[in-house]
Amino acid sequence: MARARRGPYPMGMKARGARRRGSTLLETMLAILIMTTVGLALLAMVQKSLAVSLKAREQMSCSRMVQTGFSRIKNLDFYYLFAADSSLSNHGLWAAYPYKAVLDGLQATLAASRFDRFRVQVTFMRRDISDANGDGRTSDLIQFTDNNSDNADDYDTGIRYFDQNGDLDFYDTYVSGGRTVAEQPDTHIKKVTFDVFRRGRLVCSQTELVSLEGFSGDVNPSSEASLALLVSTPSNNAFLYALDTAGRVSAWNLPIAKAYPSDILRYRADAVSPLLVSGETDPLAAVNLYVNSSGILASPAADMSGAFSASPAAVTAALAEGADALRGQAVKDAYTSPIAARALILDLKAPVSTGTTPSGTVPTRSPYVSALLSDPGISTSVTSGICPDVVTLRINGVEVNHSYSQGPAVWIDSTTGTVPVLDTGTYTAVVEFGDYAGYKASATWTFTVEVPDTDNSAPAIAQKSPIGMAPSTLPEISVKVFDNQSGIIPASIVLKLDGAVVVDASNIGSRYDAGADRVFYTPGGAFAPGSAHTVEVTASHWANDPLDKVTSSEAWDFTVP
Repeated sequence: MARARRGPYPMGMKARGARRRGSTLLETMLAILIMTTVGLALLAMVQKSLAVSLKAREQMSCSRMVQTGFSRIKNLDFYYLFAADSSLSNHGLWAAYPYKAVLDGLQATLAASRFDRFRVQVTFMRRDISDANGDGRTSDLIQFTDNNSDNADDYDTGIRYFDQNGDLDFYDTYVSGGRTVAEQPDTHIKKVTFDVFRRGRLVCSQTELVSLEGFSGDVNPSSEASLALLVSTPSNNAFLYALDTAGRVSAWNLPIAKAYPSDILRYRADAVSPLLVSGETDPLAAVNLYVNSSGILASPAADMSGAFSASPAAVTAALAEGADALRGQAVKDAYTSPIAARALILDLKAPVSTGTTPSGTVPTRSPYVSALLSDPGISTSVTSGICPDVVTLRINGVEVNHSYSQGPAVWIDSTTGTVPVLDTGTYTAVVEFGDYAGYKASATWTFTVEVPDTDNSAPAIAQKSPIGMAPSTLPEISVKVFDNQSGIIPASIVLKLDGAVVVDASNIGSRYDAGADRVFYTPGGAFAPGSAHTVEVTASHWANDPLDKVTSSEAWDFTVP
C-alpha cells in the first residue's frame, strides 16, 4: 500500500510557525497601543504647559492694567469716585461727568492690551468708633448696610443717601455745617474694586481702600477724629522726579509729539527743589511729617486759616528711589488728627527701549515691527512705568497706528487690526515714549522688506490646541502658523471649527498674535460634555513659486470632558 506524500514540513512545525506569527502580530499591536498612549500623554502635557504659560502672560498683563487703573482712579476727586462700567453708555454715569475723559482714556489703554471692559465697584465704609455692630471693637471698618431699603444705614441713620437738590440722583455734593458733603453716604472711606475683563471673562481684580483724608492704617481713627488734616500736595499715588543731573534734565526736556494727560500728577523732589507738602488742618496746628519708618522730619505750622505749606529738605532727603510712604499727622493741644498718608514713587531714571524689530532684511511683506519699552530703576524695579498715552510710532516720518501693552509698542494696521502689509523697500522706524514721572526717550532703527520669489517650504503648522482631550467644555482653540522663508500672509489665515469659519480676514486682527505666530479663538458658549469637534487651519506664504508650496492646511480633533 502506497504511503501518503508529506509536505516539506512536519505538522508540528507548521503549528509552531502559526503560533509565532500570531505572537508577532499581537506584540506589534501592543507596541502601537503603548506608543499611541505615550504620544497622547505627551501632547496633553504640551497642551497643558502652553495653556499655563498663556494664562500666566495674561495675568501679568492684567495685573499691570489693574495698577494703571488704580493710579488713575485714586487721582479722581473723592466725591466723584462712583461705581462705573465701561460696557455701559458714559460708563454708567451722566454725559457731563467731569472725569469722563479719564475713564475714556483708561478704556483705550485697556483696549490696546486687548482687554475689552473694566468695572469699578464702590462700597461705602466707615470706622466703627461707637461699636455700632457690638463686636467689642471700635477700630474696625464696617460697610454701609441698608437691609430695609430706606436709604439710611442700619447702624447709623445719620449716614444715608440724600437727594439734596431733588434731581433724582445721588451724584452731587453740597455744603453742610461749613464743609462739603456728598449726597451718597458720607463715610469718607470707600472700598474700591477694579475688575478687568477679556471677551466677557473676568481676568483679574484688585480691591483697595480709598479715604478722603488719605489715611492708610486700619488702626487709626477715621474722619470723626477731633482734629482734621487734609494733605492736598502731593496727591496720593503721585510720581516724583528729580532734575539734579544733566541726564535727568535732558530726559525731562526731550520734546516728543504727544502731551501727557492732565490727570497724571507728578512733583519735583531733589536737593535744589525739595518736595512741596501742603494742605489744611485746624488753625495754628503743627503737622508732623514722616517718610517710611522715619521719625519726625519736619513740623510745619498752619496759619490762622489752617493752611500749611512747606518744602522741608529733610523730607526729600529721606525719600528712597522707588515706593515711598509720606505720612502727616496734625497735633494741637494734645489732640491728634487721622494719619494722612500719601503713597509716592520716586523715579530717578529715564525709560529705555531694550529691543527693536525687525532689523536688516526681512523676507516677508507683513513684518512684526515693534520696540520693547521698559522703565528700569537704578536700584529698584519699582518705578513710575511707561505712560501709554505718550507713545508714538512713526514710519518714514509718518505716525502710524500702534498697540502698546507694558512691553512692546507694535505697528498695527488700523484697517485690518493686525500687522501691516508693506511694499518692498527700506523703512525707518522711530518710537517716542515717556514714563509717568515725565522723563522721555526715543529710539530709531531701519529694516528692509525683500520677499524671495521662490520658497520651497510650505507654511508650518504646529502647537495645535486642544488636541485629544480638552481641558474644559469651553477651551481656547489655538495653533501656531509660521513661515521662516517668506512669511505668512495674515489675510490668508482661515480657522474652521466643525466646518464653520470662525477666523478669517474679517476678524484676523483680534484673533492673531503676529509676534508669537499664533491664531486663537474661544467659542461663544460651552460645548456639550463628551462632544467631539474638528478644527482646521489654512495659511499661505508670500512667495508664489512653486505653487504647490504656497498654502498649507491641517485638521485635528478634540473631545471635551
